[in-house]
Amino acid sequence: MKIMDLGCGNGVLSDQLEKQYNVKIDRVDANLNTLKLNKNVRGRLICYNVKKKNKKLKNFYDVILVFDVIEHLKEDKKFLLNTLFHLKKNGLLIVNVPSIKTLFSRYDKAVGHLRRYNKKDFIEIKNNLSINIIATSYWGLSLVPVLFLRKIILYLYNKNNYEKIIENGWQTNNILNIIFKIIMLLEINLFKKPFLGCSLMTIFKK
Repeated sequence: MKIMDLGCGNGVLSDQLEKQYNVKIDRVDANLNTLKLNKNVRGRLICYNVKKKNKKLKNFYDVILVFDVIEHLKEDKKFLLNTLFHLKKNGLLIVNVPSIKTLFSRYDKAVGHLRRYNKKDFIEIKNNLSINIIATSYWGLSLVPVLFLRKIILYLYNKNNYEKIIENGWQTNNILNIIFKIIMLLEINLFKKPFLGCSLMTIFKK
């Protein structure tokens, strides 16, 4: 199975999947400096922009992962259309995005988010790209109150130094990380299909 992690960044997702499922993943990003942050790569590192549509990569991949990417792009639908060029017929495109539009905050702006999504947005994407939705699900229900609190705090934060917002405005520590991981594990086991969540994952079939 040929798998692409598109917009892989420093490769955290690929690292986890390769370790968990013993697969090889091609890590693709248009930013060479970001690609260099990837370590212990089993697949290939490819510095590439999907709009180039390299013929050698046409209908090449069985699965393409696009995690936390399209919310940064002005033309998200066009990006996904260019991405589909690289996917085999009946291949899977798995997209993960931040959700709940009312959660959009200064933190989103600080990290370069242009929008947050809901399920209706993905129905529109499906219709525009003429692909099928296999499954769609919210996750991160337990973090929704935390993100609302973050939005309120940052709304009251007068400064426009977004880098400082990222650096100082939302720091965690090891204890909090452990607590959040436990909460997430409980959530996964208790809520198989949560009605809401701070993230939304959708699986398309070409």
